[in-house]
Amino acid sequence: MQTKKHPKVVLLKGNGPITVNSEMMELITITLSHGLIGLPLKSLRAQRVYIVKDMERFWDVHKEIKEKPCCFLYSYEKLEEEDLNLIKAEDISFI
Repeated sequence: MQTKKHPKVVLLKGNGPITVNSEMMELITITLSHGLIGLPLKSLRAQRVYIVKDMERFWDVHKEIKEKPCCFLYSYEKLEEEDLNLIKAEDISFI
């Protein structure tokens, strides 16, 4: 019996427009108001995505990388190939 796999929950922050789970949003507004947004990763489209491996670094990464537009992503669970395929961007970096 095969169990249904749930999407991984990711944390997002940054600046610039993104489309996440088919919904457009402006990340800078969310980041300035709330610090970040957490949601299940079903799809993500952004110009530039930084996948941050360390939670401590995730909190302050915007001080280190000031590029615009960009989206910082953190996942508590390891992102597998099938998760990465849900992310569409011109540039994806692991930091």
